Amino acid sequence: MMNKRTVFAVAICTGLLTVSGALADQFQLVTGVGAGTQPGAFRVVTSTSGGNGFFQDGQRLGGTPSSVPIPSPNPPINYIQNPNQYGSLSFMFRRGSIDFGGPSATPFVSVDYLGGPLLDLDGDLNNGSRSLVPVNGQSAVAIPGSTSYLDLSFGGGQVSLNNFDANGNNAGAGPASPDQLITVNTLAGTSPTGALGSAINPSIDDRTGTASAFLGNSGTLAGVTQIDDLGYEFWQDTISENSSSADELGTAQYLGELRGWKIERDINGNFPTMAGEGLGSTIWPSVNTSEVGNSFNNAIGAGTSTITDGTIRDMFSDPGNGGLALTDFGGDLGAYLDHIAATAIDPLSQSFVYFESAGFGINNPADPVFLDSSGWDVVLIAQSTPVPEPACLILVLAGCATMIGRRNQKT
Repeated sequence: MMNKRTVFAVAICTGLLTVSGALADQFQLVTGVGAGTQPGAFRVVTSTSGGNGFFQDGQRLGGTPSSVPIPSPNPPINYIQNPNQYGSLSFMFRRGSIDFGGPSATPFVSVDYLGGPLLDLDGDLNNGSRSLVPVNGQSAVAIPGSTSYLDLSFGGGQVSLNNFDANGNNAGAGPASPDQLITVNTLAGTSPTGALGSAINPSIDDRTGTASAFLGNSGTLAGVTQIDDLGYEFWQDTISENSSSADELGTAQYLGELRGWKIERDINGNFPTMAGEGLGSTIWPSVNTSEVGNSFNNAIGAGTSTITDGTIRDMFSDPGNGGLALTDFGGDLGAYLDHIAATAIDPLSQSFVYFESAGFGINNPADPVFLDSSGWDVVLIAQSTPVPEPACLILVLAGCATMIGRRNQKT
């Protein structure tokens, strides 16, 4: 039987293990794949009025053979961070249209590639606080040692979204200032200092989804968890001090439900092979029309915004207008995760997650291109905090054994 000192030592060790487990809930957005590239597959957009045109958003997933270099703007832009500088597999995507009054509108897309170090917009790393809104006369700085991340908790057949904090590099060019092409991306309700807050649209942003073991077509697949119905609202803001709402967060509101997968290494450190196991394809060409006509609370200013389905000359839910399903890797999302995502994961990360959503969004400056509409999508690929968990466990247990032994010697 253990004496009281032994029980105390075991409790300390248990506490250490619990802390280690909690840290593993932070998932870092994966970078290092396809820096400076963008989706390369073109598709034809046919509007309700019968006009059509080419639109480049086909293979949205990073690292696919369809990717092409992001073209250099003319005139050149002296970027603060180059478009997709970090080679990110995660992005926030929104559809819009430019209506020149002809038979059809010209489709337009904005993509923010997510990843890399977090930013402090007041330019001062030594003042004891972080600013997520621009400060006049100060330049944003990267926070050393930081990384863009999701914070997730798994348990009891559920997954909870606890936090989201990400740097974004917009792929846009043209008449934009460099600081308009860099974004901070946060969980709804976040304050300008980074403090978490409550959801403002809890009917969608419930931050809870289901998580269940997925055995695959083989019936023996291990280490794969299927995730569904994870409600979210993300806020996106440029780092420009000249924007219409520079001192507030939530210029753009992305809402929807994430679905996806959590993939874990086995005891030998290997991820399971997912090709052919029935993970399906990507969510596109689906367009989320379920919230069209519904109104949601604005992040900036009092009132609500009503979700539309695009414009009369470019309805996003028109047949074939949502996007292209994955065709690379035989259109098998499992094969994409095997060949691209899993190979980019840090060897010391024990798991990674893939999330996708066909969502909707609100643009608070009343942008004439990006409406409050159904064309706002998200992909997030993130790895658990790189920690050599088996080695860490051995060290902790060895430390516990030593502690217990020393205490017993004194008894």
